[in-house]
Amino acid sequence: MNILIGISWPFANGDLHIGHAASSLPGDVIARYHRLKGNCVILVSGSDCHGTPIDVKALQEKKTAKEIVDTCHENFSKDFKDLGFSFDLYNRTDDSYHKEFVKKQFKKYYDYGYLYEKTEEQLYCSHCQLFLADRYILGVCPRCGANIKGDECEKCGSLLEIHEVKETKCAICGNPTSIKQTKNLYFALSKFQKELKELVSFRKNQWRENAVLFTERYLEEGIPDRCASRSLNWGIDIPIQGYEDKKIYGWFENVWGYVTASKKYCEEHNLNWEDFWKKNRENKIYLVHAKDNIPFHTVVFPALLLGTKEDYKLPDKIVSDEYITIEGEKLSKSKGNYISVRDLLNRYPADAIRYYFLINNPEKRDFNFTWDDFIHSINGELLGKWGNFINRTLAFINKSFDGKLNKSVIDNDIEQKLKLLFEDVGLAIDCGNVKDGIQQIFDFISFANKYFDEKQPWVIAKTDTAECNHILFNCVNIIYNINTLLKPYLPFSCEKVENYLGNYNFQWKYERISTVSIKKDISPLYERYDKSVIAFEREKLKK
Repeated sequence: MNILIGISWPFANGDLHIGHAASSLPGDVIARYHRLKGNCVILVSGSDCHGTPIDVKALQEKKTAKEIVDTCHENFSKDFKDLGFSFDLYNRTDDSYHKEFVKKQFKKYYDYGYLYEKTEEQLYCSHCQLFLADRYILGVCPRCGANIKGDECEKCGSLLEIHEVKETKCAICGNPTSIKQTKNLYFALSKFQKELKELVSFRKNQWRENAVLFTERYLEEGIPDRCASRSLNWGIDIPIQGYEDKKIYGWFENVWGYVTASKKYCEEHNLNWEDFWKKNRENKIYLVHAKDNIPFHTVVFPALLLGTKEDYKLPDKIVSDEYITIEGEKLSKSKGNYISVRDLLNRYPADAIRYYFLINNPEKRDFNFTWDDFIHSINGELLGKWGNFINRTLAFINKSFDGKLNKSVIDNDIEQKLKLLFEDVGLAIDCGNVKDGIQQIFDFISFANKYFDEKQPWVIAKTDTAECNHILFNCVNIIYNINTLLKPYLPFSCEKVENYLGNYNFQWKYERISTVSIKKDISPLYERYDKSVIAFEREKLKK
């Protein structure tokens, strides 16, 4: 089967923060799992390189917009790589391949009548001399009265038209906005109301609940047409006469990155991109992102695909996380309450970071990051359960059996549990429930540690060498198979364990190993951190 997994594109105007990394990690787990299953997988994402914030940042830092996005793209690429993301292509929206594809689609929509001209009054900042993109407008939600930024209210979840927002001010300088007349091209989203309603009804059991509820509410309210052009200096040119002074709005073109990145990858690797994107093929499409991106993946992108009239398959799986807070407070770059991925990677191993965010993945409710929990997850779970089971087993084999065990049999109870675990964890990952998958694995690791404790090989070794060999042979086979199950989750640790055992499993299935010959130079998989680190990290965050 052909599997396409698209992870949402981080906006190229700052650091990659833990919120984006946490909501993206399920996509990497899903990709790694399907590769072990033998499926043909393409995992794509990239840097979202266009928009007013980049223009503004370039002005503030006295750089070009390209210099800003080049730096961010390089940093994002390194952060994702060091965190173990296995992208087949990590692209960027200012890539010429992407821009040319998007312009052709834009022209088609115009020819089909899905784009229409509209003269309108737009919010303008006289002080900054800018037409204000939605994210640069502060105001009050007309429905619940909350202070908001842009056209989305986080408190009540409303997706607004910007003209509905009350008491608007420029988010750049804080001055009240004025209204100025301009003309724009609007995309007729409303024409796809019926098809989108059918989509969410058909996919109801395959999307995350938050995606279903959000999308149903938007559809009930009636999908408004959406502006597809913008007064920007940096962006993709509009291929329509009379719009030479404007650019294609970011919401319209960045979601096309899933198609352009995978299409580009296929052309470079002699694959047919339509096998991943068109109907009536053996394919499955996952879109992985955070809660705030739901409408763009369940409403906007499907409508754009439908509008091509080119037989695109609509997304099968919507894997949309809830939010992450930090020490009880909302994650906010502007307020300084955020932790960058690079900051974590500078002091902690990638698999410790991956484990923490995957075992706590906010699939159904918001998750609160705390330094106390993070350090405990390393000491008490990664090191205390998995690392401990590996170390105590392999160290004992090296000490008492010179690193080698005779072939033995696997206890039927253990073998059946492991076979069932491959089925259950595989099903969980395939459905996008990666948290459930890793929880099941670590529940079995707890069982394995209990097995070791109850069998007491350190005692039996003195009286019954054959029985001790049998117990340890079972433990090594547990390690081997659990390591395979953990490959999608903890790739760096799993590679170390494979080197310790000298055995590799390249498929998602239970497998016995008959020859046990352990390497002598075994070191602990994970480091134990002193509790003083917690106070240090909390103080660092405050500063």
